[in-house]
Amino acid sequence: MRPADRPASTADWRAFVSTLGRQYRGARTRTTLTVVALTSAVFLLQVIATWTTGAPSVRALTAVLYLQGGDAVFLLSPFLHRGALHFVSNVLVLLVLAPQERHFSPGGYWLFLLAGVALALGVGYAVLVAYSPAANVAVYGISGLGYALGGFALARAISNPTDRSELDLFAAVIGVSSVLTVALNLVTTLPQTPAAVNGGHVSGLVYGLVIGALWRGRRTAPEAADTP
Repeated sequence: MRPADRPASTADWRAFVSTLGRQYRGARTRTTLTVVALTSAVFLLQVIATWTTGAPSVRALTAVLYLQGGDAVFLLSPFLHRGALHFVSNVLVLLVLAPQERHFSPGGYWLFLLAGVALALGVGYAVLVAYSPAANVAVYGISGLGYALGGFALARAISNPTDRSELDLFAAVIGVSSVLTVALNLVTTLPQTPAAVNGGHVSGLVYGLVIGALWRGRRTAPEAADTP
C-alpha cells in the first residue's frame, strides 16, 4: 500500500507521532536529564549494595538505610527507590515530561524542581508522622516531582490555549492521569486510613497546578518547535 493509499486516521496518527518526536528533540531537557541521571546513579548504587551485602531486596536494604543511615539518607530521599518498577515508572514520567523545562528559564526551572521536591518530601513526612502508627517512617522516590510536572503541564495547557504545542497537549494528558491517580488515592484512603494518603503526590500535583495556572512565561514559537 502506497502512503497516499493509507487510511486518513493512520496517516494523521503517524504525522502526530512524527511531530511529537521533532518537538521533543528540539526541546530543552538538559536539567531534567541531569536529575534522571542522578536518580539512576543512586539506584544503581542501591542495586550494587543489595548484591554485596546479601540483602533480600532493594526495598529491604532501603529500609535498613533509613534505620541506620542517619541524616544523609533523608537527604537522598528523592533519589532512593524501593525497587526496579518504582524506579522505572518514576524515571519514565520524568523523561516524558522533560520538555516542560523549556517553559522556564534555567534558573527558574531549578527553583521549580527544588521547591517541588522539598514540598513533596515535607508533606509526605508530615502525613506519616501525623497518622502512621509506626514509630519510624520513610518517604522516598522522585514521583512527587513527576506529579508536579504533570500538574504544571495540565494547568498551563488549560490557561494558555493559544500557546500549546502537540507536545504540551500530550503532557497535559499525563497531567490528567496524575489528577485521577491522586483523586483515587484520596477517595480510597480518607477518612478511614489517612496514613495511606500519599502526601508527596498530593502536594506535588497541587504545587504544579498552581504554578501552571499562574505561569506567565515567554511564548514558545511553534515554528521553532516543529523544525526538524
